[in-house]
Amino acid sequence: MFDTNNFKRKIKQWIIDHPSGDVQDLRDFCEELIPPHQFSSYQWLIEQTLGWYQHILNNKKVSSMSLSDDEGF
Repeated sequence: MFDTNNFKRKIKQWIIDHPSGDVQDLRDFCEELIPPHQFSSYQWLIEQTLGWYQHILNNKKVSSMSLSDDEGF
């Protein structure tokens, strides 16, 4: 049986371990975590995870741009 909580813990650890990782790297990691015979049943989890990660990356870009703008003052 596939453990979604374990999946989420591994994803969070991957993000910590790979601060400059991108969406494709995370997709590859996610696909490795899901057993092949259950892949179609949990593909939604990969898409949801990638959407969440893209949101995190977008927030990092906005935060760094805001900091750059403030440095001029």
